[in-house]
Amino acid sequence: MSEEVRKARYAVPRAMFWSIVMNGILAYGMILVILYCLGDVDEILASGYPLITICINATQSVTAGSAMVGCSMIVTIACSIGSVASASRLTWAWSRDGGLPAYFSHIDPKHRIPIRSVWLPIFIVMLLALLNVGSSIAFSVIVALSTLGLYQSYLIAIACMLYSRIQGRIEPGGWSLGRWGLPINVFAIIYSAYIMLFLCFPSFLPVDASSMNYALPINAFVQIAAVILWFAWGKKNWRGLNKEIVDAVVADSDRNTAD
Repeated sequence: MSEEVRKARYAVPRAMFWSIVMNGILAYGMILVILYCLGDVDEILASGYPLITICINATQSVTAGSAMVGCSMIVTIACSIGSVASASRLTWAWSRDGGLPAYFSHIDPKHRIPIRSVWLPIFIVMLLALLNVGSSIAFSVIVALSTLGLYQSYLIAIACMLYSRIQGRIEPGGWSLGRWGLPINVFAIIYSAYIMLFLCFPSFLPVDASSMNYALPINAFVQIAAVILWFAWGKKNWRGLNKEIVDAVVADSDRNTAD
């Protein structure tokens, strides 16, 4: 998405950093409020949708509680839109660079966005959501697997950054954490590995077919399939990232800064 942002070297890292800081502070306050208004724990545990029960207990009104839950749904929709934007741009970049069929790299001349790359992840998610019709276990596996894969992507990217930083191969960027960059990278790797470990644990004991966490074996299957696909096709056919685009983004940032 940096390719669509002016002064990307400065704007994107600032947006990422301060959005995490602000959301972390607001989330901490929200957790304190929820815990303070929790009410009877057994009632919450027995509820089919605990957030509704908490809001109704806090407001003593079904109408007000429903309105609060409605606000949370608006936040969820906004997050979903952001996820679609992120996934669509990844899909578009992969297809542009040869990792996916070039059909999805098309930019709609009217809307000036990769509409085909927008609809592809939406369609895939719609198909995966249908699994919940036949089995709630299958859908839970997909959710756990997606979270595990998300932390894996963080871990790989940050580990590569840390390795390059230690090797002295990182060029000074337009916006940097300075001397705090190294310890933050180390902490992020440790934290991600810690979270990934527990994402593979089952939620209930004793473990049976319905409570088993299948995220780890499915993730292992995906990793093995990816390695096989890389040696069978990707190593010979994938050209790699389009460095001309990266250079263009950097040059645009430098030009806007000079202006």
